[in-house]
Amino acid sequence: MRALSLFLFVSTLLITFMAKAEGLVEGFRSFAGFELGTVKLADVQNQLGKVKVVETGDAGDYTASVCYIVPNGVVMFFSGEMDGPDHYLGGFGFAKETERRPCVKWPANKVIPNLVIGGLRLGLTMKEFTDIVGTSVRREGNKAYVFFEGKRVMTELEISRLPKEFQGVIKTVDIAVSVVASFANGHLVELRVWNTYTT
Repeated sequence: MRALSLFLFVSTLLITFMAKAEGLVEGFRSFAGFELGTVKLADVQNQLGKVKVVETGDAGDYTASVCYIVPNGVVMFFSGEMDGPDHYLGGFGFAKETERRPCVKWPANKVIPNLVIGGLRLGLTMKEFTDIVGTSVRREGNKAYVFFEGKRVMTELEISRLPKEFQGVIKTVDIAVSVVASFANGHLVELRVWNTYTT
């Protein structure tokens, strides 16, 4: 009887953790009107204005990015090696300020986004950050790293990009979200979110 009670307790904890992780994943899928994996950096530029795509690193460290200035900070959109040669949106973030150049002003005819992703915003303390993500946080110097996984149903666009032989077979996608937060004087000054999709 005791073993059954322990099994039920652990199962309940696991189900609760998985549900919370999937809820967190959902909160990190879209920002400023763009959803990860569904648009390209070129689509972002078409809506927000042309700006040079800055490419850094190579292989697994490769990143292409565009950057826009808003009144209270900077908004960034990223594409990595795993996001393909068409530069599908694989990450985004914001910062109080950045040395990354060039950045252009957010267009006047577009609503300025709230700098909030998954409940995380500029100015949070490390404790507030940890309370919001509610999971294990790895700290290294002035940076905090969080990683969690979830699963969701694939969009029609994502299914159409699969090889023909898999389009009728694969219906869900596993999502791994990594969050990197930078702190200065005890407060969050930059946030970067990356999603990795696997089937």
